[in-house]
Amino acid sequence: MWSLTKRNLYLFFSSPSTIFFSLLGALIAFVLYTVFLRDNIDSALMLKNYNLLLDPWVIGGILTVTTITTTLTAFSQMIIDRGTKTLADFLITPVAYFKIQFSYIISAITISIVMQFGMLAIMYTYFSITDQLRFPFEQLVPLFLLIILSSLVWTAFSQFILSFVTRIETLGRLGTIIGTMSGFLAGVYLPSGMLPDSAQRFINLIPAIYNAALFRNLLMKKPLSQTFNSVQARHIFEKSMGVRININGPLTGSTMVIILFASFLGFSLLSLLLSKRSRNFITKQI
Repeated sequence: MWSLTKRNLYLFFSSPSTIFFSLLGALIAFVLYTVFLRDNIDSALMLKNYNLLLDPWVIGGILTVTTITTTLTAFSQMIIDRGTKTLADFLITPVAYFKIQFSYIISAITISIVMQFGMLAIMYTYFSITDQLRFPFEQLVPLFLLIILSSLVWTAFSQFILSFVTRIETLGRLGTIIGTMSGFLAGVYLPSGMLPDSAQRFINLIPAIYNAALFRNLLMKKPLSQTFNSVQARHIFEKSMGVRININGPLTGSTMVIILFASFLGFSLLSLLLSKRSRNFITKQI
C-alpha cells in the first residue's frame, strides 16, 4: 500500500503541469484579488487599514479553493489508472482492493496539505512584503489542524464525485467546473454575505463556505479586534464578508468544525457505498 502511495505522490509532484493546473483556480483568485477585487471591496466598505483585514480574509478563501482543487486533481489519478487498466493490473496482485483505494486517499490528503502550505507561503510572502502582514505564532498549530481537516473533507468529496466518473476525458471538464465554482462557493470572488438570500441558502448547503469561514475566523481574529471598537459594526462586517455564517443565528467555530467533520463522514460513507460499483467496473477489465 505504501509503495502505491509513494507512486501516486511521485506522479503528482514530478509533473510541473499537474502541480500548476491543480493550483490554477487558487492562482487566478489570488491575481484577481490583488489586481481588482481588493480595491473594489475596499471602496464598498470604506475601512481604515483595510489590507490588514482583507489580506487574511482572501487567504482563508484561497486556502479553501486550494484544498478543493488539489484533492480533486490528486484523486483523479485513480480515474486515470482505471481508464488505462492499471487498476485492473493492481487487482491481480495480492494487495487488497481497500488498500489500493486507501493509497489514493493518503496521497490525496498529503498532496492537499503540502499544496495548501505552498499556497500559504506564496500569499504570506507577498502580503508580508506589500502590506507588512504578520500572523501570530500561536495561530500555527490551529492553522495546521484546520488544513488537515480541510484535506480530509475534500478528499472524501473528491472520492465521492469521482465515483461517478468512468472516462478520463471527463476529468478535464469536471476540473474546470469545480475549479471555477470553488472561488464562488468559498466566497472569494464575491463575499457570501453580499449575495441574495436564495444564493446564500444554496451556498450554506456546501461545506466550502464553512471551511473558508473557519480559516477567516482564525486568521482575522487579531485584525478584527484592532479595527472595530463597536461590536455591532464588527458583526455586520463579519456577516457581510462571510466570516460569520448565520443559520437561525450566528454559528460558532465549534459548530462549523462539526459541520465539516459531518461532511467528511457523509462523503466517506457515500464513497464506501459506491466502492462496490467501482470495483465491479474494474473487475470487468481483468
